Amino acid sequence: MSIVDDRGRVAGRFNLIDGLVALVILVLIPVAYGSYLLFRTPQPRLTSIAPTRVYQGKNLRIIVNGVNLRPFMRVAFNTIQGRSFLLGSTTYASIELPDLEPGVYDVQLFDYMQQVSELPKAFTVLPLAPVPTVVLEVEGSFTGLPPEIAGLITKGFKFAETGGTTGGEVVSVGPPRPARLRLQAGDNNTLDLPIPGTNALSARLRVKCYVASNPDGTLRCMTSGPQQASVIAPDSVLTLAGPRGWVSFQIDWVYPPAETPAQPPKR
Repeated sequence: MSIVDDRGRVAGRFNLIDGLVALVILVLIPVAYGSYLLFRTPQPRLTSIAPTRVYQGKNLRIIVNGVNLRPFMRVAFNTIQGRSFLLGSTTYASIELPDLEPGVYDVQLFDYMQQVSELPKAFTVLPLAPVPTVVLEVEGSFTGLPPEIAGLITKGFKFAETGGTTGGEVVSVGPPRPARLRLQAGDNNTLDLPIPGTNALSARLRVKCYVASNPDGTLRCMTSGPQQASVIAPDSVLTLAGPRGWVSFQIDWVYPPAETPAQPPKR
């Protein structure tokens, strides 16, 4: 009697081909699952951040720690995206913070558009202590003005508080003249350079500024700007929102409001 009949059955009961197919499937299932575990992209996850608290400010950074971190990921704070994700390794990255208001934030990790991890209420932004604000008057010159702009800056003109600037108001203004700019070249050397094709306007401005401490404990007054803060002091340049774009004002002298010296020194 034949073990395999003409229909492929073994001992008249099992189909040999079906049995081989079933055996192959039983072998391939664990192999396929093992391959999936071996070659799948591991799930990224946040474990901690440092520091966990910062005071409100500009250009702040924190470090996020985790596992399986990769390039092109994003970190957000209550869905407010961080400005950069600088990967150090698969276990940490440096994050440049966005401008955040004081409060407590969830820290969220995104892989493309999908959130893959979160640290609830892990980050706190503390408010800054109140900073005194004072009003000063400064004498100096608007520098590098195109001729068509020079005629628009008149007594009483108010510079808008926009783009991070604290604004100001023109108290008095003189006639246009060829523009010049003073540059520091070393500790004791000042260069006075012409700016061809532009005008300067002598003027007196009333500006607001905030009090800040020097390293030695003395105080100075600062005003905000679109790129960086400027100290209210001779030779400093203020950037103001003018009638048709940004204008620069270089300070000669600084006075309390409404104080007019009888004969200010000449530069």
